[in-house]
Amino acid sequence: MPADKTILDKISSTVNARLQSCILFGLLWCLLFILYYPAAKAGFVTDFTGWLDQVKNHSFWDYVNRTNFHVKSLYQFTQLVTYVFYKLFGIHAWLWHVLFISLHALNASLAFTFCARLLDGAGVAKSRLISCMGAILFCISPYMSEVIVWEPSFHFLQGLLMILLILVWVQQFAISGAKKYALLAGLIYFLSTFSLEVFYITPWLVLSLAVYYRFTLAEGKKVFNKVMRYFFAPLLLLFFIRLIVFRVLYGSWVSRIGTDTVTSINLASFGKPAKYLFHLILVGRFFPNDVKQGVYSICDSTVGVILFYAVIVSICAFIVVRFRKMNGAGKVASLLFVYVMITLALLVPIWFGDMLLVLFDRYIYVTAAFFYMLFAVLVSTIPRQNVRIVIMVVYALVNLRFAIMVSRYWGKSAKVIHGLLYNIPDAGNKTIILLNLPESLNGTAMIGSEKESEYKLMHNLLLPGRQISNNIYDALSYNMTTPDDGAHITVANDSTIHVTLNQWGTWWWYEGKGGHSYENSDYKLNLADPGHWYELTLKKPAQQYLLLYQNGSQWKTVDMAKRNTDQY
Repeated sequence: MPADKTILDKISSTVNARLQSCILFGLLWCLLFILYYPAAKAGFVTDFTGWLDQVKNHSFWDYVNRTNFHVKSLYQFTQLVTYVFYKLFGIHAWLWHVLFISLHALNASLAFTFCARLLDGAGVAKSRLISCMGAILFCISPYMSEVIVWEPSFHFLQGLLMILLILVWVQQFAISGAKKYALLAGLIYFLSTFSLEVFYITPWLVLSLAVYYRFTLAEGKKVFNKVMRYFFAPLLLLFFIRLIVFRVLYGSWVSRIGTDTVTSINLASFGKPAKYLFHLILVGRFFPNDVKQGVYSICDSTVGVILFYAVIVSICAFIVVRFRKMNGAGKVASLLFVYVMITLALLVPIWFGDMLLVLFDRYIYVTAAFFYMLFAVLVSTIPRQNVRIVIMVVYALVNLRFAIMVSRYWGKSAKVIHGLLYNIPDAGNKTIILLNLPESLNGTAMIGSEKESEYKLMHNLLLPGRQISNNIYDALSYNMTTPDDGAHITVANDSTIHVTLNQWGTWWWYEGKGGHSYENSDYKLNLADPGHWYELTLKKPAQQYLLLYQNGSQWKTVDMAKRNTDQY
């Protein structure tokens, strides 16, 4: 009878845990659906057009192996998965949006499961509540918008999903001893080596978890040895095989980011983890620009880098010395802190967006999953309940406020793009020059400007029934701060116009970088003021061109007959 009762208790416990996870997933999904409803039709921008062109117009072999990309990587698994989704969803914005919020809700639920098990094993009370708060913070963080809304960020969702599955299976193995979890982890990790390079950190996260179990479980040494044998060693072997295969195929090129990015690492590069923590802890991305730049400068300075890593080393030393004497919450927080540091280390050679909102926030996605759990655990250790509640509520509301803001930016930017794609005037047989394309709306990516017109590529891919065959030029693009931003035109003579932004501080861009003067067979562009206006001189009779300038979501046609007067 006692044996039967034990079995029933275990079954009941498993069912309850799964039910809790399913309920949490549903609640988080609803939260994300409401939060990102304004952005549901956004995200088909920039890199998405290149991906869509590849999947529609190239062979399956070329698409899966990315043979037409100059960036070297082994993304065959991701390419195969996205190929399947394209066949299922096409370019239906709502279907892609539901997929992305579902994946993010699933990742948040797995992070909840992982943290709750750690807290349960450490004997921490209210483990489900603590983990639930971490999962909610992960969902309402404004830094998640790029991954949730921008379709080319799919591999970040997939990458974190694979990491969390492996960590949860390590936990399940430690509980049950069933070797099937090691086989599942090995399979998932093998697939992950043909996807985004976040798989680099997976073996080290597993190793950290094994060490954690070594010093927390009653049979810690036995569990440690088994995890090392069945998880860490196979994963490490697959990791090195992947590195060798890539080296044989592509030589010294560094996967995805290129050799130059790595060789350009300097002392300031090591300030990036501090800047990312400034974003996460203090919601620093949304500080006034002059304040942000001041903090970034301190983080990148020699003194700032030395102080930051001195603090990190001190914390790590404290963990090593005091770990055995810590309470359960302290031990779990220590492991999560190590995870945050491991994930941040991966970002040292990666590009950091220091000017606009949203842009490059995707790189912090994996870090955020562990950071918000760490934050929730640390807050739970505060002795006074009212203080805990105040800190958690204020922090959550601040994050939610900015998450709503960036979601609305995505929605507003999508409406501007929709208007510009659908309402371009008929040009007949004329060459079209688009004078001021929107680069972004406060950092939410839009159309941009490219030598080979990004607008034409986007228009013809997203509106296949309304193809434009005219030659189109993207003259320059600029950063919008409101959906009504635009430019006005002054015609100087029959071949020269001045294009001036209606607002200050939005800057000109070209080919993803700061705008510059250039010329081609049809015109010469002189960027007189990178923040405000430029001069465009046509090389052929004006009658051969349709010159369009953008205001809000509308195109307006330049009237070359109106001289020396502003055309709005």
